[in-house]
Amino acid sequence: MLQHLSIENYALIRSLDVDLAEGFCVITGETGAGKSILLGALGLVLGQRADSAILFDKSRKCIIEARFNVKGMDLGRFSGAPSGSDESDADKEEADSFFDVEDDTLVLRREVLPSGKSRAFVNDTPVNLSILKELSSILIDIHSQHQTLTLNTSAFQMKLLDSYLPDTGIAARYRNAYDAYLRCKREVEDLENNLMQWQKEQDYWRFLLEELEVFNPKAGEQAEMEEALERLTHRELLQETLTETASALDGDEYSLRSRIESVVRNLKKIASYHKGVAQSLERWDSLLVELTDLSSDISRWAEDDDSDPAMKEHYEARLDELYRLERKHHLQDEDGLIALQQDLRQKLSRAETSSETLASAKKELEALENRLEALAEEWHQARIASARVLEKAIVEALGRLGMGQSRLDIHLDKTERFTASGMDKIQFLFSANVGAEPREIAKVASGGELSRLMLAIKSVIHQESLLGTIIFDEIDTGVSGQIAGKVAAMMKEMSACMQVIAITHLPQIAAAAQAHFFVYKSVEGGTSVSKLKRLDEQEHIRSIAGMLSNDKVTEAALKAAQELIKG
Repeated sequence: MLQHLSIENYALIRSLDVDLAEGFCVITGETGAGKSILLGALGLVLGQRADSAILFDKSRKCIIEARFNVKGMDLGRFSGAPSGSDESDADKEEADSFFDVEDDTLVLRREVLPSGKSRAFVNDTPVNLSILKELSSILIDIHSQHQTLTLNTSAFQMKLLDSYLPDTGIAARYRNAYDAYLRCKREVEDLENNLMQWQKEQDYWRFLLEELEVFNPKAGEQAEMEEALERLTHRELLQETLTETASALDGDEYSLRSRIESVVRNLKKIASYHKGVAQSLERWDSLLVELTDLSSDISRWAEDDDSDPAMKEHYEARLDELYRLERKHHLQDEDGLIALQQDLRQKLSRAETSSETLASAKKELEALENRLEALAEEWHQARIASARVLEKAIVEALGRLGMGQSRLDIHLDKTERFTASGMDKIQFLFSANVGAEPREIAKVASGGELSRLMLAIKSVIHQESLLGTIIFDEIDTGVSGQIAGKVAAMMKEMSACMQVIAITHLPQIAAAAQAHFFVYKSVEGGTSVSKLKRLDEQEHIRSIAGMLSNDKVTEAALKAAQELIKG
């Protein structure tokens, strides 16, 4: 149940703290006093969209905190992951971090900053908004006039029926199979599209591959051929230069090597007389060794010229073909051609095996379709059985609300294709009068009848749930007199197993409450602010008397209020 609500800096509320009560609570007040503001603030802490426009003081953040007593509640239903998604380890860890509650208390908090950004917390642990929404859906149900209108939609009707199923596991089993079916169906469609495309492209791919196979590019050959071609192009210059250089280095008695050897011999003659000369001899010897090695290399290159002039034409032709293929495929080097060659081989291989893969995928899809059809039929039969039970329960509840002649028929028809909710389409047909055939709810139910029908549905559905709190926002629209008393009695009956909070204008409903809260406006510092207080016994009586009378509360109204409360 909702134990405590704290609101700071929201709309017309500067600061508000209220302790709620168990059982049946009502909230009353003049139109515009701020009852809708309370619900707006509560909706925000339950995960609704935030906007900085709601700030009372634009320079300060808004803080809304709701404390729930969760003793005996089935929080195991909460997955800790956004609805419809797989639960990740991170989500599970986040959920576990705040499910270790103390004193059976769970605190939801929402902060909205002046920038418009917001933060959400559960037991002081930061959480994603999706987690806040899913958790709040277990803790509390807010029923508004707008939700009464959704009673006409098939999606809402199906959700109502499914919430009444004794075997809730069938929905999960079907949806798991449905997800697998969709994945396999997409795979088959992709394979079919790919196969069609591959069949169109196969001949072209084969032509490209054959062209590359004939050329047979090799890693590193472009640089090698370019270097060899450079040598062949300048062969005469290279040969002439190398021969002349070899002769100059070591060709005769006047070569550079002979002359340096002569220098070394002369220096050795005077080394004993000059310390510096003696110290330099090692360097001269090193120079002579290095010169001998260089001379040997030059001589070998000049003698071992293995460049074949006939190869020039071969290199030029192969490089021209290499460059052409690179330009054709928009590649930089032969490595790109080798990678393309491998890719074409893989494409052709996939094309050759795709028919087998497609056949296997189609076989798997057929098996999934059969499984899904069986589960859809199981779900359909479960819905049919529950529909009869739900019809009876709702009609009985309507009888307690003064609509004993009502009929409700829940029609289920099969669809031709699979959907996320099975293969059913649903329609609620309703009649409030004897002899009138049930028709679509929107065509036959008045505003008051819609309100009572929704209240009857809520009372039946929540008898089967472990919901902690339900809030009715002016569900008494179009209801008055004796029927109002019956509505109040049903709400009080519901409050025996859950906390019921009703925002109302009817004295009959307010009189049945175990706790009465009053919303009012006051002026502080020239600004209107909304406030909320819990009424004591005398204030409770006087408030109901005010609802029964006009501007002035009379003794007769006070007496009537007391009688209404006793009744």
